[in-house]
Amino acid sequence: MNIRMLGVAALLIAGLQSAHAYNSGQSSGHCDKPVFSEFQPATNKYTQSLSEFSMLASANTVPSSIHVKIHFGEREINFGPHDLEINVQKSGRLEISGKLDRPIEHGFARISVTGHSKPSCEKTDGILVRIQ
Repeated sequence: MNIRMLGVAALLIAGLQSAHAYNSGQSSGHCDKPVFSEFQPATNKYTQSLSEFSMLASANTVPSSIHVKIHFGEREINFGPHDLEINVQKSGRLEISGKLDRPIEHGFARISVTGHSKPSCEKTDGILVRIQ
């Protein structure tokens, strides 16, 4: 009977060690996604026209991963990292801005921004702009 209990105890300990090893492997893959803030124009505010936009991205954002899309009506305008002005602030945050070729005069526009902090750690955020 003691041999059986020792065998069960050994199996329990081995199971706990493998579970601990599995959990420690997951924590090393932790993902700190980028954070986007301070959108201009501000969300849900009325503006006369939309001809330019800006926002901030957290310091962990990879500049070359940033993409902005503007959806309005049936149309979509895409901005890749080379189409945007991206400046690094003293804090390390990224100031992102862009200009449209032609302003949007009426309706609603959705500005979406996507970026990643490391491969497989991506975030998309955005705002809705009301244009009079």
